[in-house]
Amino acid sequence: MKNFIALTVLLFVAGISAGQEQTPNYSSPEALTELMLDLISVEIGEEPDWELFRSLFAPGARMMARIEQNTGETSIMDLDLEAFITRVGPNYAKDGFEEYSKGTSINEFNGIATVFQSFYCRNLKGTYEETGINSYSLVYKDDRWWILQVLFVNASEQSPLPSKYLNSKN
Repeated sequence: MKNFIALTVLLFVAGISAGQEQTPNYSSPEALTELMLDLISVEIGEEPDWELFRSLFAPGARMMARIEQNTGETSIMDLDLEAFITRVGPNYAKDGFEEYSKGTSINEFNGIATVFQSFYCRNLKGTYEETGINSYSLVYKDDRWWILQVLFVNASEQSPLPSKYLNSKN
């Protein structure tokens, strides 16, 4: 009887995880920003779920990067969401990608939030690896959080990640 009950519970739990899609979590700034990293972390040949990715962002949202050139020059990549998916998106499937948070710092007041999320990322072909900071501007509307803007910058020898943005385990 014990084995039957254990097997029934196991099959029930397996059915939930294997057969049903997870409901996106837009309930907190941290959940929203973690979901973004989960969505762009894919195996080689796998496409991110761009529809779910789009659902994280408010209309008119921007994806931006501060990029330091080898020449010492700095440029800003500034793309709307569709341009980001078109321009950068194919690299995720082509090379595979993983990104995860090394620490999160949230400032929130009256329905707005700024999130500093230190990250580690790499492509799965081994030709790209970086750490840096994702800076998110978020707004709470219609019982959920929305991303208005993501601005990211890579760390460097001259500008390493500050320890205050790293979890103690990193």
